[in-house]
Amino acid sequence: MRYAILVFYSYQHAVLCEKVLRQNNIFVEFIPTPRSIMNSCSHSLKFGLEYADVVKLIVQRINIPYKGIYEVEKTYNGYTVIGVR
Repeated sequence: MRYAILVFYSYQHAVLCEKVLRQNNIFVEFIPTPRSIMNSCSHSLKFGLEYADVVKLIVQRINIPYKGIYEVEKTYNGYTVIGVR
């Protein structure tokens, strides 16, 4: 199954963004950032691909810095990056 993962540089930004996205009725889930994307201990938000464009607009509107939105596929070994949005 494919998902979108929003990767942040800080935990505080992820928490703030989670709150705003949930207020906009977008279901998000906290996950550890996959090592294939970033080797730090940062956290990311996972959500449905159908919300990728809306999430990007919201995050830019509230001016939260982020590394990127990645399209990933869940595999036995974790997540495989399919592309960047």
